[in-house]
Formats: sequence, structure tokens, C-alpha cells
Amino acid sequence: MARKPVTDISAWPSLTLEGNLIAPATIASVDRRQASEQSEEDYRIRKGLTIREEISTAFRVGQSHFDAFAKLETPSVQATRRFIRAFLQETFGFDDLAPADGALSFIGGGRVPIVVVPPADEKLDRRSATLSTDRTRSPAFALQDHLNEHDETLWGLVTNGTLIRLMRDNASLTRPAYIEADLAQIVTHEDAASFAVLWLLIHRTRFGVAGAPATDCALERWRDAGSKEGEVARDRLAVQVQIALEGLGSGFLEANPDLATRL
Repeated sequence: MARKPVTDISAWPSLTLEGNLIAPATIASVDRRQASEQSEEDYRIRKGLTIREEISTAFRVGQSHFDAFAKLETPSVQATRRFIRAFLQETFGFDDLAPADGALSFIGGGRVPIVVVPPADEKLDRRSATLSTDRTRSPAFALQDHLNEHDETLWGLVTNGTLIRLMRDNASLTRPAYIEADLAQIVTHEDAASFAVLWLLIHRTRFGVAGAPATDCALERWRDAGSKEGEVARDRLAVQVQIALEGLGSGFLEANPDLATRL
């Protein structure tokens, strides 16, 4: 049976969130550009442009790249890699991609591992026949293995050209956590809203600068902020539940004086 997404981000129909990679409330703040580290300077926006204008331009550039790729009848691994390299570089600011060995196709700034397989691998969670080093693993599992085994990489991307997934180091093999975007749906349906939040989440600047500790990046700080907000909300709810239970108990005893006497 196919695994059901734990959370569906309904405001952005081409995005799916599974697990708690980044809290949905935090993603909503990112979309409103109310999270930390979201100034034009933080995103390295070209002078004279706003973030909104940069996203609009990136959307059209990304569409053009995807349309050209979609015309290929059966894209090879090499063709998919060429597309993804240009797509990430010109749409999401990945100007420091370098070829990588093993299951990885590229690595950005020595800290953003990227696994690329062709669209023939329809699902990122299914075993891939095209991974060069281990054809018994899925593309997503190959990336997860790399993230878990290398301290210098904490966040990464995996894609088959039509889907792209943001993942993080995660010791749990039974509770996956990721944010996935359906690129084909974004382009076909002109889903600018989903593209905008995807751009804000996976722009190269979100992964931190080369040479910095892996934890020193906007994505990690957003994740931490969402976790802390969740803890505060749970504590607040626990207090409210306790007050409610105490109120119910007091009311019950007042209505049953004989029981109160025996207690």
C-alpha cells in the first residue's frame, strides 16, 4: 500500500510535506517572507530587484528549461543531469555545483548533495535501475544514506527531473521527512504559488555558505524555530487540558457531595 503523506500543504497544490522536516506554520511564515533571513541581501537578489520580481523571473526561466526537457521522449541520465544542473543554476542560484562521485550527481559548495535520476524512475522512493553504484536502493534512500553518513552535509536534494525533494539528515528509516515539489504540475498548471514557496525554501542561499558548519544555514534555523514553536504550543495545550480536567473534576464533586465526602 502506498504511504499516505502525513501533511498536505493545501495552499500550495504542487507541494507535499511528509513528516516534520520544517513545521507547516514556519513554511507559511517563509511564504509570507516573515521568517528570519529573508531580505533581498539574504537571497543575493540583484540590485534594483525585489524578491517578488526575482521569483517571477526565475519562474519563467524555470518553465523554459522544463519545457525543453519535457520535449525529450525518453531522457537519459546524462540529459536529466544537464537539465537539472542548468535548472538549479539559473532558477535557484546554484552557481557552485560540481560533479560528484557514487550515487551523487552534484554537490553544491561542498555541502549540498544532489542525487539525479531520469524520469523513468517515476517514484523517488522506489528502487532505481539507474543509480551507478547501488541499484538496490531508491534515489531518496541513496541521498538519505549520504546525509546520515557525512557530517559536512545536513540538507540535500533528490530529483528525477519531474519531482524534486528536499531532505535532511534523519536517523529514522521508518519515519521519512521531506518536502517534495511536482515540477511538472507547477509548469503545466502555472502554479506560481507553489513555485514561490519552493524557491524561497531551496534557493542556494538557504543551505549556507561553503566552508561554514553544516548547521549554519537558514534551513536549519527555520527547522529549529518551528520545533521550538511546537514545544511551546504543546506546553500551552497541556496546561489548558489540565485546567479543563480540574474544572470538570471540581464540578463533578460539587454535583456529588456524597462522593466528595468519601474521597
